[in-house]
Amino acid sequence: MKTLLRLSIFGLLSCSLVIIMFLLSENQMHRNNAFVRRYPHHPITKKYDLSLKYNSYYIAGYENEILYLGNTTAPLHLLEVNLKTKDTQHIRITLDRMDLPFRSITVKFHPPYFFVTDGFVPCIFRGNIGDWHASLWMKNKTYFTRAIPIDSNKLYIKAISSKTNEATLGVLEKQDDFNIILDPDLLERQIDGMFDVDGTMIVSEDKENLGYVYFYRNQFMIMNPDLKLLRREETIDTVRVAQIQLSQKNELGEIKMKVPPLEVNKTAALYQNLMMIHSNRLGKYEEKSMLNQAAIIDVYNWKKQSYQFSFYLYNIGQRKVREFNVYNNHLVALIDVVLSVYQLKPSHF
Repeated sequence: MKTLLRLSIFGLLSCSLVIIMFLLSENQMHRNNAFVRRYPHHPITKKYDLSLKYNSYYIAGYENEILYLGNTTAPLHLLEVNLKTKDTQHIRITLDRMDLPFRSITVKFHPPYFFVTDGFVPCIFRGNIGDWHASLWMKNKTYFTRAIPIDSNKLYIKAISSKTNEATLGVLEKQDDFNIILDPDLLERQIDGMFDVDGTMIVSEDKENLGYVYFYRNQFMIMNPDLKLLRREETIDTVRVAQIQLSQKNELGEIKMKVPPLEVNKTAALYQNLMMIHSNRLGKYEEKSMLNQAAIIDVYNWKKQSYQFSFYLYNIGQRKVREFNVYNNHLVALIDVVLSVYQLKPSHF
């Protein structure tokens, strides 16, 4: 009986220790007491919510009060949303080549054009907004994981370098032929040059500035359309080194995350001289429950290299923010199956 009692006590203590360690690690994942945020009074005002019925929509582009949403499960389908009238219209894109082995079609806009890209083929189609027919514009010039148009003949891309097998930022431009420039020094390697440099690519509405925000460290970059580095700045968080653990290569040569990484930043948007970053971390004095109620958006003036303020994008029930962007004076956010439209207060933006 005594032996059984001792074993029971040791078992309870072990379980308690595991639970305490888990709670402490969870707290560390989401909290950093090294910074204090500033929350001004209502810097944004919600105008309305619009049900989309599906959570597979993503922000493809904007022109003259019209927001265009792409769809991951129906890659050649667009939803047109008039942000003033709330009217919607479904659009079907046609391509002049449907015989390619498509794997990851994405639609992005640079008025008056729209681009249909698939970096695994690799190919890029281009068409005129309103006509909705796209012709093959580039094929087999370079593989890429993401591409965003920044001119009628130029795209901001992320690719894997054939020399280093690491992630690299670059631009692809069509002149007489295609010119591809990759800059291996922009993304700063800390561990493996792939997972540790993972992040989100963004472009300002006027296409004058390119941005890159790391997921797992407190850093973002601003470049000009020629990929010249303008700023390399830190957020108010203090995690400078990506906290990730990677597995050994398996028989297929794949490397995976061993445990969930410490995610510092999520989505982001560029608006004029402001960088807006969806942070996944709580500052000092902030209630942990807020992470279940809203997305925290931190605003930085990248030209002044300063943190400005923060605001909330509130969840709708249990539905959380997937993506957001800013066009003109509108902030649009995809919250699961809902499109939320906000107005920016000029005094803050």
